[in-house]
Amino acid sequence: MSYYNFNKDNTFCISLESAPERWERMNRRFKYFNMEATRWTASTPNTLTDSFYHYLNPGQRACAQSHINIWRHIVKNNIHYSLIIEDDARFDKQWKEKLSEITHLIDADQEWEAIFLNVSEPMHPQNTWMKVQEQYLTGAYILSYNGAKHLLEIFKDGYAASDWMTTRLQTYGHSYSYFPWLVIQEGNESTIGSGYEEDHKKVIRCLNEANYSIEEYI
Repeated sequence: MSYYNFNKDNTFCISLESAPERWERMNRRFKYFNMEATRWTASTPNTLTDSFYHYLNPGQRACAQSHINIWRHIVKNNIHYSLIIEDDARFDKQWKEKLSEITHLIDADQEWEAIFLNVSEPMHPQNTWMKVQEQYLTGAYILSYNGAKHLLEIFKDGYAASDWMTTRLQTYGHSYSYFPWLVIQEGNESTIGSGYEEDHKKVIRCLNEANYSIEEYI
């Protein structure tokens, strides 16, 4: 892949219809980076259509359902790659430039499946794209057609939490990420199931340890 073009056809921001202010805030961020995105209506506990692991709570199921619906859309429409993002995301000011640095890895990996713009733990060395294992969070990630198809195949008999499912995808060795993260989440409780205050405190701590300022994020 020699370049990335994010537009309404391949950029999906998950947001509840009942929270228009969150979508408007995200839309301003997309415009800042000369991007357009499709507002993907978030699922709710009342709009579930799939079978889930019994231990998931209603919010986890609804969050996972939103992601699953996008994966199906990617496969159905044969979309080469898509940016999937939740509605509490803050972009690094240089995220596009940093993303371009992964091109050689993706070009060399014809089976690449996912590029995670935020994950659960710091990675070393810093400022380097690398393959990931056991990294959680689905606040912002780029998923290939192959990755979406693979996820649906792995969990066809029952779905788990979205970030657990993507960690299973990582075990196949075609997923990548970068630290400091290209996206962080705001730290206010998300309406779709992620982005809690304690997680944000951890983000601040990890960035401070890496001597990277929160001011680098829009």
